[in-house]
Amino acid sequence: MTINQAVLDEGVMQIPSWWKCPPGYEELQKKAHEIGKAELLPRTSLSDQESRYPRESLKAIAQAGYGAVTIPAQEGGIGAGYMGFAVLAESFAHYCSSSTMCWVMHTAAVQTLYSAGSPEQRQRFIPGVLSGEVGALAFSEPATGSHFWNVVSSAPRSGEGYLLNASKSFVTSGGEADWYVVCTNYPDSIETDKLMFLLVEKNQEGVESFPFSAMGLRGNSSGPMKFTDVFVPAENRLGSEGGMNSYNDNVIDPLFLLGTSACWIGIAQGALNAAIDGAKKKVHQDTGKSVSGYQVIRHELAKAQILIDSARNMLYRTAQGMDECSEKGLALSSCLYPLWELKTHAADIVIQVTNQALQVSGGRGYLTGQVEKYLRDGRAGALMGPTNEILREWVGRTLVEVPWFE
Repeated sequence: MTINQAVLDEGVMQIPSWWKCPPGYEELQKKAHEIGKAELLPRTSLSDQESRYPRESLKAIAQAGYGAVTIPAQEGGIGAGYMGFAVLAESFAHYCSSSTMCWVMHTAAVQTLYSAGSPEQRQRFIPGVLSGEVGALAFSEPATGSHFWNVVSSAPRSGEGYLLNASKSFVTSGGEADWYVVCTNYPDSIETDKLMFLLVEKNQEGVESFPFSAMGLRGNSSGPMKFTDVFVPAENRLGSEGGMNSYNDNVIDPLFLLGTSACWIGIAQGALNAAIDGAKKKVHQDTGKSVSGYQVIRHELAKAQILIDSARNMLYRTAQGMDECSEKGLALSSCLYPLWELKTHAADIVIQVTNQALQVSGGRGYLTGQVEKYLRDGRAGALMGPTNEILREWVGRTLVEVPWFE
Protein backbone atom coordinates (compact mmCIF):
# COMPACT_ATOMS: atom_id res chain seq x y z
CA MET A 1 0.00 0.00 0.00
CA THR A 2 1.38 3.42 -0.94
CA ILE A 3 1.60 6.27 1.53
CA ASN A 4 -0.92 8.24 -0.53
CA GLN A 5 -3.39 5.36 -0.45
CA ALA A 6 -2.90 4.94 3.29
CA VAL A 7 -3.66 8.59 3.84
CA LEU A 8 -6.79 8.35 1.71
CA ASP A 9 -7.88 5.20 3.51
CA GLU A 10 -7.71 7.08 6.79
CA GLY A 11 -10.20 9.54 5.33
CA VAL A 12 -7.75 12.43 4.99
CA MET A 13 -7.95 14.14 1.63
CA GLN A 14 -4.62 14.99 0.02
CA ILE A 15 -4.28 18.16 -2.04
CA PRO A 16 -2.99 17.29 -5.55
CA SER A 17 0.57 18.47 -6.06
CA TRP A 18 -0.30 20.03 -9.44
CA TRP A 19 -2.78 22.32 -7.66
CA LYS A 20 0.01 23.81 -5.55
CA CYS A 21 2.78 23.91 -8.14
CA PRO A 22 2.88 23.94 -11.96
CA PRO A 23 4.11 20.58 -13.29
CA GLY A 24 7.84 20.59 -13.97
CA TYR A 25 8.65 23.16 -11.29
CA GLU A 26 8.37 20.93 -8.22
CA GLU A 27 12.13 20.77 -7.57
CA LEU A 28 12.49 24.52 -7.98
CA GLN A 29 9.68 25.11 -5.51
CA LYS A 30 11.18 22.59 -3.08
CA LYS A 31 14.57 24.31 -3.23
CA ALA A 32 12.94 27.71 -2.68
CA HIS A 33 11.23 26.45 0.47
CA GLU A 34 14.50 24.97 1.73
CA ILE A 35 16.20 28.36 1.29
CA GLY A 36 13.22 30.08 2.90
CA LYS A 37 13.29 27.89 6.00
CA ALA A 38 17.08 27.80 6.38
CA GLU A 39 18.04 31.35 5.40
CA LEU A 40 15.09 33.75 5.17
CA LEU A 41 12.88 32.79 8.11
CA PRO A 42 15.57 32.95 10.83
CA ARG A 43 16.34 36.58 9.93
CA THR A 44 12.90 37.94 9.12
CA SER A 45 11.96 39.10 12.65
CA LEU A 46 15.18 41.07 13.12
CA SER A 47 14.81 42.55 9.66
CA ASP A 48 11.34 43.75 10.63
CA GLN A 49 12.03 44.88 14.19
CA GLU A 50 15.30 46.67 13.45
CA SER A 51 14.53 47.76 9.87
CA ARG A 52 17.60 45.74 8.92
CA TYR A 53 18.30 45.24 5.22
CA PRO A 54 18.27 41.48 4.44
CA ARG A 55 21.66 41.38 2.72
CA GLU A 56 22.55 37.94 4.11
CA SER A 57 19.31 36.47 2.82
CA LEU A 58 19.80 38.00 -0.62
CA LYS A 59 23.35 36.65 -0.66
CA ALA A 60 22.02 33.18 0.15
CA ILE A 61 19.52 33.41 -2.72
CA ALA A 62 22.32 34.40 -5.12
CA GLN A 63 24.59 31.62 -3.88
CA ALA A 64 21.79 29.15 -4.59
CA GLY A 65 21.94 30.28 -8.23
CA TYR A 66 19.04 32.73 -8.31
CA GLY A 67 20.84 36.06 -8.58
CA ALA A 68 19.87 36.59 -12.23
CA VAL A 69 17.05 34.13 -12.60
CA THR A 70 15.27 35.50 -15.69
CA ILE A 71 18.26 35.83 -18.00
CA PRO A 72 19.31 32.92 -20.24
CA ALA A 73 21.17 30.00 -18.68
CA GLN A 74 24.26 30.66 -20.80
CA GLU A 75 24.46 34.14 -19.22
CA GLY A 76 24.14 32.87 -15.65
CA GLY A 77 20.37 32.45 -15.31
CA ILE A 78 18.57 29.17 -14.73
CA GLY A 79 16.42 28.99 -17.86
CA ALA A 80 13.21 28.64 -15.85
CA GLY A 81 11.48 31.62 -17.47
CA TYR A 82 8.77 33.73 -15.95
CA MET A 83 7.07 30.71 -14.44
CA GLY A 84 10.22 29.87 -12.51
CA PHE A 85 10.49 33.47 -11.35
CA ALA A 86 6.87 33.39 -10.14
CA VAL A 87 7.32 30.06 -8.31
CA LEU A 88 10.46 31.32 -6.55
CA ALA A 89 8.96 34.68 -5.54
CA GLU A 90 5.74 33.14 -4.23
CA SER A 91 7.69 30.54 -2.24
CA PHE A 92 10.24 32.96 -0.77
CA ALA A 93 7.44 35.26 0.41
CA HIS A 94 6.11 32.57 2.76
CA TYR A 95 9.17 33.26 4.91
CA CYS A 96 10.37 36.86 4.49
CA SER A 97 8.45 39.55 2.64
CA SER A 98 11.26 42.11 2.68
CA SER A 99 13.84 39.71 1.24
CA THR A 100 11.40 38.67 -1.45
CA MET A 101 10.45 42.20 -2.46
CA CYS A 102 14.11 43.27 -2.63
CA TRP A 103 14.86 40.20 -4.76
CA VAL A 104 11.90 40.87 -7.09
CA MET A 105 12.99 44.46 -7.69
CA HIS A 106 16.60 43.33 -8.10
CA THR A 107 15.49 40.78 -10.70
CA ALA A 108 13.60 43.47 -12.63
CA ALA A 109 16.70 45.68 -12.57
CA VAL A 110 18.93 42.84 -13.79
CA GLN A 111 16.51 42.00 -16.60
CA THR A 112 16.40 45.67 -17.63
CA LEU A 113 20.20 45.73 -17.72
CA TYR A 114 20.25 42.54 -19.76
CA SER A 115 17.51 43.63 -22.20
CA ALA A 116 18.54 47.25 -22.77
CA GLY A 117 22.25 46.99 -22.09
CA SER A 118 25.16 46.32 -24.40
CA PRO A 119 27.26 43.12 -24.30
CA GLU A 120 30.00 45.13 -22.57
CA GLN A 121 27.59 46.35 -19.88
CA ARG A 122 26.34 42.81 -19.30
CA GLN A 123 29.90 41.55 -18.91
CA ARG A 124 30.68 44.37 -16.51
CA PHE A 125 27.72 43.99 -14.16
CA ILE A 126 26.19 40.50 -14.38
CA PRO A 127 29.14 38.52 -12.92
CA GLY A 128 28.86 40.61 -9.76
CA VAL A 129 25.13 39.95 -9.60
CA LEU A 130 25.74 36.20 -9.78
CA SER A 131 28.01 36.44 -6.74
CA GLY A 132 25.55 38.48 -4.68
CA GLU A 133 25.69 42.12 -5.76
CA VAL A 134 22.29 43.83 -5.75
CA GLY A 135 20.69 45.97 -8.45
CA ALA A 136 17.75 48.32 -7.97
CA LEU A 137 15.29 50.49 -9.88
CA ALA A 138 15.13 54.22 -9.08
CA PHE A 139 11.97 55.34 -10.87
CA SER A 140 9.18 56.93 -8.80
CA GLU A 141 9.42 60.66 -8.09
CA PRO A 142 7.59 62.82 -5.53
CA ALA A 143 6.17 65.05 -8.26
CA THR A 144 4.24 62.23 -9.95
CA GLY A 145 3.48 59.91 -7.01
CA SER A 146 2.52 56.34 -7.86
CA HIS A 147 2.61 57.19 -11.59
CA PHE A 148 6.18 55.90 -11.52
CA TRP A 149 6.41 55.72 -15.31
CA ASN A 150 6.16 59.54 -15.48
CA VAL A 151 9.27 61.39 -14.34
CA VAL A 152 10.13 65.09 -14.37
CA SER A 153 13.86 64.85 -13.69
CA SER A 154 16.42 65.25 -16.45
CA ALA A 155 20.04 64.52 -17.32
CA PRO A 156 21.45 66.79 -20.05
CA ARG A 157 24.74 66.12 -21.79
CA SER A 158 27.89 67.04 -19.90
CA GLY A 159 31.16 66.31 -21.64
CA GLU A 160 31.46 62.58 -22.27
CA GLY A 161 28.37 61.78 -20.25
CA TYR A 162 25.33 63.20 -18.47
CA LEU A 163 24.68 65.36 -15.42
CA LEU A 164 21.89 63.73 -13.45
CA ASN A 165 19.68 65.65 -11.01
CA ALA A 166 16.76 63.64 -9.67
CA SER A 167 14.75 63.11 -6.51
CA LYS A 168 13.31 59.62 -6.13
CA SER A 169 10.57 58.84 -3.63
CA PHE A 170 10.57 55.05 -3.06
CA VAL A 171 13.64 53.06 -4.06
CA THR A 172 13.63 49.46 -2.86
CA SER A 173 17.18 48.68 -1.66
CA GLY A 174 17.87 52.42 -1.61
CA GLY A 175 21.34 53.07 -0.21
CA GLU A 176 22.00 49.33 -0.08
CA ALA A 177 22.10 48.29 -3.74
CA ASP A 178 25.42 48.16 -5.56
CA TRP A 179 23.99 49.87 -8.64
CA TYR A 180 20.77 51.53 -9.79
CA VAL A 181 18.86 51.83 -13.03
CA VAL A 182 17.76 55.47 -12.78
CA CYS A 183 14.86 56.58 -14.93
CA THR A 184 15.09 60.19 -16.10
CA ASN A 185 14.60 62.34 -19.19
CA TYR A 186 17.08 63.39 -21.83
CA PRO A 187 15.90 66.95 -22.59
CA ASP A 188 17.39 67.08 -26.11
CA SER A 189 16.11 63.72 -27.26
CA ILE A 190 14.93 63.39 -30.86
CA GLU A 191 12.65 60.52 -29.80
CA THR A 192 8.92 60.90 -29.22
CA ASP A 193 9.42 60.11 -25.55
CA LYS A 194 12.44 61.52 -23.71
CA LEU A 195 12.78 58.68 -21.19
CA MET A 196 16.38 57.59 -20.59
CA PHE A 197 17.92 54.93 -18.30
CA LEU A 198 21.25 55.54 -16.59
CA LEU A 199 23.33 53.09 -14.55
CA VAL A 200 24.51 54.76 -11.36
CA GLU A 201 26.85 53.01 -8.97
CA LYS A 202 26.41 53.14 -5.20
CA ASN A 203 29.42 55.19 -4.17
CA GLN A 204 29.34 57.86 -6.85
CA GLU A 205 29.62 61.43 -5.67
CA GLY A 206 26.21 63.13 -5.31
CA VAL A 207 24.24 59.96 -4.51
CA GLU A 208 22.27 60.18 -1.24
CA SER A 209 19.81 57.81 0.41
CA PHE A 210 17.46 58.50 3.30
CA PRO A 211 15.97 56.32 6.08
CA PHE A 212 12.91 54.17 5.49
CA SER A 213 10.41 53.78 8.32
CA ALA A 214 7.12 52.18 7.42
CA MET A 215 4.21 50.12 8.68
CA GLY A 216 5.47 46.96 6.97
CA LEU A 217 8.19 45.63 4.66
CA ARG A 218 10.50 47.33 7.13
CA GLY A 219 13.65 45.62 5.89
CA ASN A 220 13.24 46.88 2.34
CA SER A 221 15.23 50.08 2.71
CA SER A 222 12.70 51.64 0.32
CA GLY A 223 13.39 55.21 1.28
CA PRO A 224 13.92 58.32 -0.87
CA MET A 225 17.10 58.90 -2.84
CA LYS A 226 18.58 62.06 -4.26
CA PHE A 227 20.99 62.32 -7.19
CA THR A 228 22.65 65.75 -7.18
CA ASP A 229 24.90 66.69 -10.11
CA VAL A 230 25.84 63.04 -10.52
CA PHE A 231 28.09 62.59 -13.53
CA VAL A 232 27.15 59.45 -15.45
CA PRO A 233 29.58 58.47 -18.22
CA ALA A 234 28.08 57.67 -21.60
CA GLU A 235 29.09 54.02 -21.27
CA ASN A 236 26.63 53.77 -18.34
CA ARG A 237 23.62 54.78 -20.42
CA LEU A 238 21.31 51.85 -21.15
CA GLY A 239 19.97 51.99 -24.69
CA SER A 240 19.30 55.27 -26.45
CA GLU A 241 19.04 58.93 -25.49
CA GLY A 242 15.30 58.83 -24.95
CA GLY A 243 12.77 56.43 -26.42
CA MET A 244 13.06 53.96 -23.52
CA ASN A 245 9.38 53.84 -22.60
CA SER A 246 9.00 50.58 -24.53
CA TYR A 247 11.18 48.92 -21.88
CA ASN A 248 8.66 50.00 -19.25
CA ASP A 249 5.88 48.17 -21.09
CA ASN A 250 7.87 45.12 -22.19
CA VAL A 251 10.40 44.47 -19.41
CA ILE A 252 9.97 46.44 -16.20
CA ASP A 253 6.18 46.51 -15.74
CA PRO A 254 5.63 42.82 -16.66
CA LEU A 255 8.35 41.60 -14.28
CA PHE A 256 7.41 44.03 -11.53
CA LEU A 257 3.70 43.19 -11.67
CA LEU A 258 4.29 39.43 -11.86
CA GLY A 259 6.88 39.39 -9.08
CA THR A 260 5.05 41.64 -6.65
CA SER A 261 1.81 39.72 -7.21
CA ALA A 262 3.66 36.52 -6.36
CA CYS A 263 4.92 38.21 -3.22
CA TRP A 264 1.41 39.17 -2.05
CA ILE A 265 0.15 35.65 -2.70
CA GLY A 266 3.08 34.17 -0.79
CA ILE A 267 2.48 36.51 2.15
CA ALA A 268 -1.17 35.45 2.22
CA GLN A 269 -0.22 31.76 2.20
CA GLY A 270 2.43 32.27 4.86
CA ALA A 271 -0.06 34.03 7.13
CA LEU A 272 -2.66 31.32 6.60
CA ASN A 273 -0.10 28.57 7.23
CA ALA A 274 0.79 30.22 10.55
CA ALA A 275 -2.89 30.50 11.48
CA ILE A 276 -3.55 26.85 10.60
CA ASP A 277 -0.56 25.70 12.63
CA GLY A 278 -1.68 27.74 15.64
CA ALA A 279 -5.29 26.55 15.34
CA LYS A 280 -4.20 22.90 15.35
CA LYS A 281 -1.84 23.29 18.30
CA LYS A 282 -3.95 25.49 20.57
CA VAL A 283 -6.25 23.35 22.75
CA HIS A 284 -8.95 24.79 25.02
CA GLN A 285 -8.69 22.90 28.27
CA ASP A 286 -12.30 23.58 29.22
CA THR A 287 -13.65 21.82 26.11
CA GLY A 288 -10.74 19.59 25.19
CA LYS A 289 -11.00 20.84 21.61
CA SER A 290 -8.33 22.48 19.52
CA VAL A 291 -9.21 25.79 17.86
CA SER A 292 -9.30 23.91 14.54
CA GLY A 293 -11.97 21.66 16.02
CA TYR A 294 -14.58 24.41 15.61
CA GLN A 295 -16.50 24.47 12.34
CA VAL A 296 -16.52 28.25 12.12
CA ILE A 297 -12.71 28.26 12.22
CA ARG A 298 -12.44 25.62 9.51
CA HIS A 299 -14.79 27.62 7.30
CA GLU A 300 -12.66 30.74 7.68
CA LEU A 301 -9.55 28.74 6.79
CA ALA A 302 -11.30 27.28 3.75
CA LYS A 303 -12.50 30.67 2.50
CA ALA A 304 -9.00 32.09 2.86
CA GLN A 305 -7.35 29.18 1.02
CA ILE A 306 -9.82 29.39 -1.84
CA LEU A 307 -8.98 33.08 -2.26
CA ILE A 308 -5.25 32.34 -2.26
CA ASP A 309 -5.64 29.55 -4.80
CA SER A 310 -7.72 31.76 -7.09
CA ALA A 311 -4.88 34.32 -7.13
CA ARG A 312 -2.19 31.63 -7.44
CA ASN A 313 -3.90 30.15 -10.49
CA MET A 314 -4.04 33.61 -12.07
CA LEU A 315 -0.33 33.97 -11.27
CA TYR A 316 0.66 30.72 -12.96
CA ARG A 317 -1.60 31.25 -15.97
CA THR A 318 -0.19 34.73 -16.51
CA ALA A 319 3.40 33.51 -16.13
CA GLN A 320 2.65 30.77 -18.67
CA GLY A 321 1.32 33.37 -21.10
CA MET A 322 4.44 35.48 -20.65
CA ASP A 323 6.67 32.47 -21.33
CA GLU A 324 4.67 31.68 -24.46
CA CYS A 325 5.06 35.27 -25.68
CA SER A 326 8.78 35.15 -25.02
CA GLU A 327 9.20 31.85 -26.87
CA LYS A 328 7.34 33.25 -29.89
CA GLY A 329 9.26 36.52 -29.88
CA LEU A 330 6.12 38.53 -29.09
CA ALA A 331 6.06 41.71 -27.01
CA LEU A 332 5.33 41.18 -23.31
CA SER A 333 3.14 44.29 -23.40
CA SER A 334 0.44 41.98 -24.78
CA CYS A 335 0.32 40.44 -21.27
CA LEU A 336 -0.31 43.72 -19.45
CA TYR A 337 -4.09 43.28 -19.16
CA PRO A 338 -3.89 39.95 -17.29
CA LEU A 339 -1.06 41.38 -15.21
CA TRP A 340 -3.26 44.32 -14.16
CA GLU A 341 -6.00 41.92 -13.09
CA LEU A 342 -3.50 39.68 -11.32
CA LYS A 343 -1.87 42.45 -9.32
CA THR A 344 -5.22 43.93 -8.31
CA HIS A 345 -6.59 40.58 -7.18
CA ALA A 346 -3.41 39.50 -5.37
CA ALA A 347 -3.15 42.83 -3.53
CA ASP A 348 -6.84 42.65 -2.57
CA ILE A 349 -6.83 39.07 -1.32
CA VAL A 350 -3.69 39.48 0.80
CA ILE A 351 -5.52 42.13 2.84
CA GLN A 352 -8.53 39.88 3.33
CA VAL A 353 -6.56 36.70 4.03
CA THR A 354 -4.16 38.28 6.54
CA ASN A 355 -7.17 39.73 8.35
CA GLN A 356 -8.75 36.27 8.44
CA ALA A 357 -5.49 34.74 9.67
CA LEU A 358 -5.37 37.32 12.46
CA GLN A 359 -8.99 36.65 13.44
CA VAL A 360 -8.43 32.88 13.53
CA SER A 361 -5.30 33.40 15.64
CA GLY A 362 -7.21 35.47 18.18
CA GLY A 363 -5.34 37.45 20.82
CA ARG A 364 -2.12 35.58 20.06
CA GLY A 365 -2.26 36.83 16.49
CA TYR A 366 -2.65 40.42 17.63
CA LEU A 367 0.60 40.26 19.56
CA THR A 368 3.80 41.28 17.80
CA GLY A 369 4.84 38.26 15.82
CA GLN A 370 4.45 36.30 12.63
CA VAL A 371 0.78 36.84 11.76
CA GLU A 372 0.65 40.56 12.53
CA LYS A 373 3.85 41.02 10.51
CA TYR A 374 2.26 39.35 7.49
CA LEU A 375 -0.73 41.67 7.87
CA ARG A 376 1.45 44.79 7.94
CA ASP A 377 3.62 43.62 5.05
CA GLY A 378 0.71 42.65 2.82
CA ARG A 379 -1.05 45.97 3.23
CA ALA A 380 1.54 47.61 0.96
CA GLY A 381 0.26 45.75 -2.11
CA ALA A 382 -2.78 47.85 -2.93
CA LEU A 383 -0.80 51.07 -2.39
CA MET A 384 2.23 50.16 -4.47
CA GLY A 385 2.09 51.79 -7.88
CA PRO A 386 0.27 51.32 -10.09
CA THR A 387 -2.24 51.40 -7.24
CA ASN A 388 -5.27 49.13 -7.36
CA GLU A 389 -7.44 52.14 -8.19
CA ILE A 390 -5.33 52.97 -11.24
CA LEU A 391 -5.31 49.35 -12.39
CA ARG A 392 -9.08 48.98 -12.06
CA GLU A 393 -9.45 52.11 -14.18
CA TRP A 394 -7.19 50.63 -16.86
CA VAL A 395 -9.10 47.34 -16.79
CA GLY A 396 -12.42 49.20 -16.99
CA ARG A 397 -11.30 51.40 -19.88
CA THR A 398 -10.12 48.32 -21.74
CA LEU A 399 -13.50 46.66 -21.22
CA VAL A 400 -15.37 49.60 -22.76
CA GLU A 401 -12.79 49.83 -25.56
CA VAL A 402 -11.30 53.24 -24.92
CA PRO A 403 -7.56 54.03 -24.67
CA TRP A 404 -6.32 52.82 -21.30
CA PHE A 405 -3.55 55.38 -20.92
CA GLU A 406 -3.99 59.07 -21.63
